[in-house]
Amino acid sequence: MKGWRRCGMLMCLLYAAGCNIFETRDTEPPTQSGSDFRPPTVPDIVISNLQSAISQKNTTNYISCFADPTRSTHAYRFTPSAGANAQYPGVFAAWSYVDEQSYFQNLVARGSPNGYANLLMTQKSSVVSADSIVYTYDYTFTFDHTESGFPIAAQGNLQFSLAADNGSWTIYAWSDYKTTNDVTWSSFKGKFSN
Repeated sequence: MKGWRRCGMLMCLLYAAGCNIFETRDTEPPTQSGSDFRPPTVPDIVISNLQSAISQKNTTNYISCFADPTRSTHAYRFTPSAGANAQYPGVFAAWSYVDEQSYFQNLVARGSPNGYANLLMTQKSSVVSADSIVYTYDYTFTFDHTESGFPIAAQGNLQFSLAADNGSWTIYAWSDYKTTNDVTWSSFKGKFSN
């Protein structure tokens, strides 16, 4: 009787091996792109989340870095560089949270397939108050896109004002300044605003 059991067990194992149940499977493709977004419990995490959202071209994470007027006591505002403001008249007159989101969606949609995107920032200063912080950075913003004749990189100086609402920090004000002969990030916003 023991012999039949062993034989039966051996037959089951051989059958199972023939069905490839012991072989490793190929991994399934992810249903969602990777995300490094962390809860913005401190201001530095907002900056890190912004950089990750840009490199991952993740619109949801990008806009989560800014003060949403439906959930924040701060209304988001953007002040463009003077040159970009003159080049794109009227675009920045009432720039809002929705405009910020729309611009980045358009940029991603017109991005080069598998193109490079990056935000490199060098902190120049920080001013801390009881309920907010203001960071100043020199930046290089790079985003491969399909718009011929328009640069893929911008350089300048920016100032982010951040505050916390219900324990989550966001950027509620952004000012952009020209410091080189290159276009500023404001020019990207003007170009890809629609």
